[in-house]
Amino acid sequence: MLAVSLAGLALIYALTAWNGTSGVPDGKSAADHAGSGNDAGSGGGSAGTEPDETPEELPVEPEPEPAAPGEPGSGVPAEGLLAAVGDIMMHMPQLPAYYDMDSKRYDFSPYFTEVKPLLAEADWAMANLETTLSADGDYSGFPRFSSPHELAAALKDAGFNIVTTANNHSLDRGARGVEHTLGFLEEQGFVTRGTARSADEAAELTIVERHHIRIGLLAYTYGTNGIPVPEDKPWLVALIDEERIIRDIAALREAGADYIVIALHFGVEYQTMPNEEQKALARRLIAAGADLIAGSHPHVIQPYEVVETQDESGAARQGVIIYSMGNFISNQRGGTKDYGVLYRIMLRKEEGVTRMADVEPVITWVHRYKANGRNHYRILPVERVLEERSDPLLSAADYEQMETNLDALRKRLAAMGAPDGR
Repeated sequence: MLAVSLAGLALIYALTAWNGTSGVPDGKSAADHAGSGNDAGSGGGSAGTEPDETPEELPVEPEPEPAAPGEPGSGVPAEGLLAAVGDIMMHMPQLPAYYDMDSKRYDFSPYFTEVKPLLAEADWAMANLETTLSADGDYSGFPRFSSPHELAAALKDAGFNIVTTANNHSLDRGARGVEHTLGFLEEQGFVTRGTARSADEAAELTIVERHHIRIGLLAYTYGTNGIPVPEDKPWLVALIDEERIIRDIAALREAGADYIVIALHFGVEYQTMPNEEQKALARRLIAAGADLIAGSHPHVIQPYEVVETQDESGAARQGVIIYSMGNFISNQRGGTKDYGVLYRIMLRKEEGVTRMADVEPVITWVHRYKANGRNHYRILPVERVLEERSDPLLSAADYEQMETNLDALRKRLAAMGAPDGR
């Protein structure tokens, strides 16, 4: 009997341990059983036992979201790199070497191979497309440009994400040319500004945000080579109108733009210095709230300048005026028409205010050479190529010419007091 009793006790102990209680096999605590031992007789707990009460939970206030980098109170600046280049031109000699007979398509990506790493570093990379795009095979160069639509894919592959389309060649193929060009750019995911397919599209505000910095974009041209903008479609091309531009600047600020970039197609072709009209207009637009003027049209490099002005609160700020970035790609030669500048502008946003932190002008050269009886083209960053001196496609004369022109172009860039890029 003793053995059986000990076995029974062991079983009871195991069951109570499994239920997580002390001597109570049903999972309740000993206190639970003690409190309910005379429920039938008293209708409640024993004398001196308080009923259980669950304390009321107070609402927990959510912690405030930390301020985004660059915003007031964050203590952390936001930074982003803007790259800008001049004219993307397509003369007829630029086409044949880049057509593939098997695929029946063009591939212009080799133009940009040597500058692609520079563009890849940028958060915003913009270019002025000075041609219309088409898929009909009826291509043409000067004076009315129409280029293979595959150029859009090559620009995207190079690293561009913004294309401005307001220039004197915007209407080279009429309203349909504008529509087709914007359609092909849209297929590649580009942000565009300067031409439009409708009044609503023209009225849209263009703000591109990267790293908590919001860039507002505008683009205008002095004219369209005498081709009239249709009276029933005045929104096709944005023409330079100072009062309108100032209103557009204000609208972008109201919409939350931190930094406003205006692409202006203006000036006089092949002149290496800006004229008084250019300077006066650009400076007034900076005073009105623009931060960067990205100029094109002269097809040669002109100087840039950093101007001092004030913001709405009266605080000092700087604006950058690039009068002409020259040709980024074209068939033009001589008189430094085969040179351009790739501007790299570092932006920094602190306490809600975005300012230019640094400007680096990278001078480029369009290297044209013959292979298999056809012209081939490459955009070269001149300073890097001169430092390396290892390009098998370049001759001693090429290096000498680049060296001479680099020195002259640096002086030209700095002619209005801005750093020359060294």
